[in-house]
Amino acid sequence: MTLPAELLVDVQRRLEAFYALEPHAPVTDFVIPQEEAGRYPGGGSRTLIQEDGDGISVGVVFDEAVARDLRERDPRVRLDESNLGPFATLTEEVSHFVYLLFCAQAPRSVTQLELELQAEVDKYLTVATFFALQNEGALAPGLRQALFRRYHLVAGLTPERAERYRAASDLADRYCGWLEASFVRPGRHGDLAREARRFYRLGQRDKLARISRM
Repeated sequence: MTLPAELLVDVQRRLEAFYALEPHAPVTDFVIPQEEAGRYPGGGSRTLIQEDGDGISVGVVFDEAVARDLRERDPRVRLDESNLGPFATLTEEVSHFVYLLFCAQAPRSVTQLELELQAEVDKYLTVATFFALQNEGALAPGLRQALFRRYHLVAGLTPERAERYRAASDLADRYCGWLEASFVRPGRHGDLAREARRFYRLGQRDKLARISRM
């Protein structure tokens, strides 16, 4: 079962527009069918990267359960606890795709931690936007707790990868908590976009330094 193509592209275009990025080819052109996913390393939903000369090749795999859940419960119609997890997973992988292309175009290197941290921030901002659109601008209660504290890591991760995911989640929780208090709750949407765009363009060292000052 495949994900709705229009949902994938919708999330991609929202991220590109929010961060004032040049639109790229749709992520759907890079999705690897589930029946072919076994040829590639790893398991579950994941973004695959391979250096190709001076550039990179990117492929995106989505777990069959994620595709099924989002087809049955479209988050554009209603986003709630029943489809929050699958939608968060979709957003993370689309975020990886967009951020990798942004860094490749810059050009600049990117670490795994930086990639995961930005995906966590993008997940919060995207979910918050979808929820607000469906609830007359209201902020989802307990959103950061649901995204950054009540998550489950997939089985089989190495200790290094598990620690990296935890670190990215903790860092994003701190940064998004500041965004929420400073911009989201007061309704300062223009200032939120300006801050998020500045953060997006920072490298890992500067991202971590910015969070440490909060």
